Order: sequence, then C-alpha cells, then structure tokens
Amino acid sequence: MLTSKLLKDAAREWGVDLIGIGSVDRWDSAPVENDPRTIMPNAKSVICIGFRIHRGSHRGIEEGTYFSSYTMTGFADLNNIIAPNAQRRVASFVEDYGFEAATVMYHANRFGGGKYNTGRAALNADGTEKPRPDILFNFRIGAALCGVGQIGLNRLLLTPEFGPSQRVYFVITDAPLEPDPIVESPICDGCLECVRKCPAKALSAKEPDDVDVTGVVNIRRCSLDTGKCSIGHYGGISPFAPEEVLAYSKNIVDGSATTCADGSPRPTDDEIVSYLRENVQYTKSAYDFTYGPAVVCAACIRSCLAHLDKTGRLEKKRV
Repeated sequence: MLTSKLLKDAAREWGVDLIGIGSVDRWDSAPVENDPRTIMPNAKSVICIGFRIHRGSHRGIEEGTYFSSYTMTGFADLNNIIAPNAQRRVASFVEDYGFEAATVMYHANRFGGGKYNTGRAALNADGTEKPRPDILFNFRIGAALCGVGQIGLNRLLLTPEFGPSQRVYFVITDAPLEPDPIVESPICDGCLECVRKCPAKALSAKEPDDVDVTGVVNIRRCSLDTGKCSIGHYGGISPFAPEEVLAYSKNIVDGSATTCADGSPRPTDDEIVSYLRENVQYTKSAYDFTYGPAVVCAACIRSCLAHLDKTGRLEKKRV
C-alpha cells in the first residue's frame, strides 16, 4: 500500500531536500489555467519536491567576484539534471503501486511558444473557459498548498529550512495520499529588505498583490513590476552590461509604470526583454541553452536569505 511516509522516505534517499503533499481540493478556487486537474482530471494529490540552492552559490555575486554559480548550479543544473531525475523516480515509485503520475517541470509552459500559448484560458464556442496547451500552475503557491513553505512579501517561496533559497517541482497523481498541513508559523517578518535592496526597483509594498486561496490560506505579497524585474533578470543593470544598455535600463528603472525617467513612453515588457536579449552579449549566449543569467538580481533572494539568517528565523543557519 502506497503511503505518504513510504514516498517521502524514498524521495529523501534520492536526494530530495524538501517534500510535501497537498490534496487537490486545495485548488478548488483556482482558475482553470492554474488547476492541476486541468492536467490530470482525476488527480487526488499533488506532490511537491524541492532542492536547496547552496548558500555559497550566492556569495560570489554578493562579493562581486564570481557571478555564474547561482545561474548554473542554482538554476540550470537543478532544472535540467537534478530535478528531472528525482521527479522520474518519484513518478515511477507512484506508478509501481498502480497509480498514475504526471511530472510538471519548470519549463512546462514553454513548448508551445509564441503568442498562441500564453497559458491563459481561452474560450469554447459557448463562451466557457478552456485552458490553452501546456498549462503551468503557480509553482510557489503550489508549494505553499503542499505544506512545503509559505509566500513572503517578496513573492518568493520561503521554507523553514532554506528561506527563499530552493527550487520546487511537482508530480500530480491519482493516488489518495495523506496531505501535509499548511505552514502557518510566519517566516517572513515584513522587514522589506527585498524592496529596499532590489536594484531594479521592481517590488512595491505600497501596492499589495494578495492572493486569497479560499478556505486554505491568505497570501500577502508586494506588487511586482514585471518589466523592471526583467531589467534585472536579463542583465540590464549587471556589471557586464554595455553603457548604452545601462542607460536604457536606468531610464526604465527610474521611471514609472507607464513612462521612462526622461518622460518618454515606457516600452512594453516584451519590448524590454527583446532589447536585452539582443544587446547583452552574455544573455544572447546563455539563450543558446535557454537560460538568462540573473547575475545582479535575485537580490530579493539574497537580501531575504541574509536577513532570515541573521535574525535566526531558519532551521538551518547559514550566515
């Protein structure tokens, strides 16, 4: 008989650092494009597995000496090597007991590509919603619904063990597994270091973007300017960006949601990403491997991790 304990014990033997299970009814209030049952209609459980991002992966960026470790070992290696192997073993373990298992990877919504595969709901002929291909539910909220952690004001998944420093992946199954309780003890203390330390000025505590998962948990988040966040993620304000790229980026970062600092209309998010991918050399090279190295940003991760370490709010202290 398959039990949650059997599955968790096996997963930890395979190198999984975090594992939690959510009953699929926790997604009852989710829109169709974020519901695991859109992927597996007869699903009963969602399994979340997580892998730590090593504290040392952040150090080179903090010290300005070694910038590739986070991108490669905390991002690419986990997404492409570590997680797929563990997910496969978890799914195989479940199916060996006679159930079905569907793995949901980080890149699940990228296969269709282009404007025709946005992940948003489309409409049937009668006007009712239907999802577009390659649905990808919200990973961070999904992890919270699986009892792995909770969402901080910085919009990141925070776990008691590693704070904001992990990546998570999912297996959806029709196995009726015992769910884990929601993490209720607060990890985020509202320090807003994430807002102050973001070099792209992408987070705002003045405009909350809360999510109420009906009957399960209320998530409090800062609002996110996705265009400014892209400036950081795609290298617009990195120490390796050309002067003209830095000028372009600063004009947007110092501007508003609709205008640049010089008063001109702000480019759309797609235009910002397209410009950076074309004009930041290491970003162009990285996209041969489908990764844009976040060499300066992820400041939301690093500032949060440092604060949680120093204030003793993590089970695994890594100052």
